[in-house]
Amino acid sequence: MSYQSAKQANGSSNREAKGFLFLLCILIFPFLVQYTCRAVFYEPQNSSLQITYLSDTCEQKKEFKSYSYSNSKNETSTTHVNSQTKVARTHSNVELNAADSATLETLPGIGPAFASRIIKYRTLLGGYLKVEQLKEVYGMPEETYDRIQSLCTVNAAKVKMISADSLWLKPYKSYHPYLSKELKAQIAANKKTPYSEEELKKMIEASNSKLLWYMKW
Repeated sequence: MSYQSAKQANGSSNREAKGFLFLLCILIFPFLVQYTCRAVFYEPQNSSLQITYLSDTCEQKKEFKSYSYSNSKNETSTTHVNSQTKVARTHSNVELNAADSATLETLPGIGPAFASRIIKYRTLLGGYLKVEQLKEVYGMPEETYDRIQSLCTVNAAKVKMISADSLWLKPYKSYHPYLSKELKAQIAANKKTPYSEEELKKMIEASNSKLLWYMKW
């Protein structure tokens, strides 16, 4: 079958056939140009791959140099003064009923935890009457107490006392670490009887004689 017979068989005009061929050439022409240029002008080049680490080129190593200016005479005197101040603070007497946490921490072996416990137990007692009561602070090591006992003092004037009359009439409204529940019950059972100082002292001595330190007769 000739081109003319095929064209006549498909019912296509000569103009449509030429248009189709022209469109086909437009689509194929860019690819032909591209591959032709590549075949003619492309020259393979030997490229060497070089790995450059960022730390070698872009980031410089930082070197820190410490510059210090010191006057040896001034440093010696300052160190001596500081050591003397520390020794003086450590070995000065600490009044247990007025000392705050920072003051208590100047005692050897006493840190923030023990300073807080000493103050808390002081509040429960109403104040320390004897330095040996530090042994009763929770967790107090014997060796620590031995180191600080000579550095502590107590002022009895700051201690809160317990009224004997009030304890006799209202034992359950009184609180003290040395006042046990058994002693409160015993006092309550006898409070209907006439108040007797001697009887109350006997009951306290039988329970915990240390409570007598805090009684106001």
